[in-house]
Amino acid sequence: MNLTVEQIRSIAMGAARVEDQDGVIRLYRFTKEQEEFYKERSQDFYQKSFATSGIRLDFTTNSRTLEMDVEVESGSSRKFFNFDIYRNGEQIGQLGSETENNGRFSGSFDLGEGDKVLRIYCPWSVTAKLLRFSLDDGATVIPSTRPYKMLIYGDSITHGYDALSPSHTYASLLADALNADAYNKGIGAEVFCPGLAEISDDIQPDYISVAYGTNDWSHKTLADLERDGTAFYEALSRRNPQAKIFAITPIWRADWEKETKAGNFFDLPALFDRMAENLPNVTVIHGIDLVPKERQYFLDKFLHPNDEGFAHYFNNLFAEIQKHL
Repeated sequence: MNLTVEQIRSIAMGAARVEDQDGVIRLYRFTKEQEEFYKERSQDFYQKSFATSGIRLDFTTNSRTLEMDVEVESGSSRKFFNFDIYRNGEQIGQLGSETENNGRFSGSFDLGEGDKVLRIYCPWSVTAKLLRFSLDDGATVIPSTRPYKMLIYGDSITHGYDALSPSHTYASLLADALNADAYNKGIGAEVFCPGLAEISDDIQPDYISVAYGTNDWSHKTLADLERDGTAFYEALSRRNPQAKIFAITPIWRADWEKETKAGNFFDLPALFDRMAENLPNVTVIHGIDLVPKERQYFLDKFLHPNDEGFAHYFNNLFAEIQKHL
């Protein structure tokens, strides 16, 4: 039984929309308006917007098997990708490649007897299309529900770089811990861009996290960083007064000692405190100690956490967020 686009739409989380394009099912994490915004802003960012970061298929079924045929296209500079397959909270398999980010791939998974909750995390590093998503004929498909909605803004680290498993990014772990249907808006190399915060999603979020700043520090003056960051937080706060907004300052990076036009890297937390000080629904969380300051926790030994680094990021971040829930 190949699931229809309506069935895929009903079980998709973190997808702004799901479309059937000549029998190929596409899952999008940005709205069309946001995609057009990025098309005007940067062709690179526009292409990255189609990566399936944070999207998952989540449902209960009694099917004994799952078969998947997918087509992927490069959605980042990384060559690897994976779909993570979970049954009742435990990972039972992956579909992906360590060296290819273009082409067609297939996988078959034994799900066992009885009802079970399946959760399939889509890859962050590619644009993924579903050619076939098949269960046993007559199998039940009961969509999962989550009580909260969440928006997750950020740069490459939020996008997912460099987790080998999409379920191990801090954004995926945070969404699961908060029991939230979360929409990942991370874009590799992005900075504070107030225009994005002015575009509404088709949801009313309970939580919003924002994790920009490391690229701003590399490329902007201090005045421009403060102006853009303040405007971004103000726009989110104004447009989402019901949401708890968490402003995460940059995590450690290996070149922290260099001086940029924005000043000393370790002065950023105080700057972020100032940017959000007049916004009652924005809480600043200092990111500098979320990941240990050692290269072994970064896949590129420089900036992007590996799976172990992301585990530290999530555990420490969630501990801070819980203080404000």
